[in-house]
Amino acid sequence: MNRYFKMTLLLALPLAFLLGCSKQSSTASNSSKAETSEVKTTEAETTEKKSEVKTVTFVNDTHSDLNSTLTYIVDGDNVLKHSGHNVYDPEAIGTTAEKLKTSVEEAYKGYEGLKGVTHSIEIKDGKVVQHTEIDFTVASLDELKKALPDEYSGIGDSVSFSASEKMLKDLGYTEKTN
Repeated sequence: MNRYFKMTLLLALPLAFLLGCSKQSSTASNSSKAETSEVKTTEAETTEKKSEVKTVTFVNDTHSDLNSTLTYIVDGDNVLKHSGHNVYDPEAIGTTAEKLKTSVEEAYKGYEGLKGVTHSIEIKDGKVVQHTEIDFTVASLDELKKALPDEYSGIGDSVSFSASEKMLKDLGYTEKTN
């Protein structure tokens, strides 16, 4: 009898194991369907997030010596890209275009060689024109903070659009609407 019991047990265990696997397979099949619908939801959320990406432009033309336009590409509160276009008037400052260009180059030399940053300064029509583009998806915020500590502050690894917007409005910038 003991031998019969052991044989039945040996046959029943693989059967129980197979039944258990088939139940898991059914569950896995159901969870696979759930994962598929989750993926569809995620794709819909991604499409929604793409629609959150927007471009916002600020202008400050209240100073006679500087006309500044700053453009932000943002996703929610996260700044993805930033470009700045500044036109300095050397006459209003009381200097020459060459001296002003040298001064601006010195102030922003930290941008040289930084990954994700494009920066140029030139004299055009007697004005000093500075153009800067920063791709925050490529550029290192830590490197920017080291290179230009007066320009970049804060904690973390992303630039907050709401904090930038508040700072710009405090500096006299206005949002340009299309």
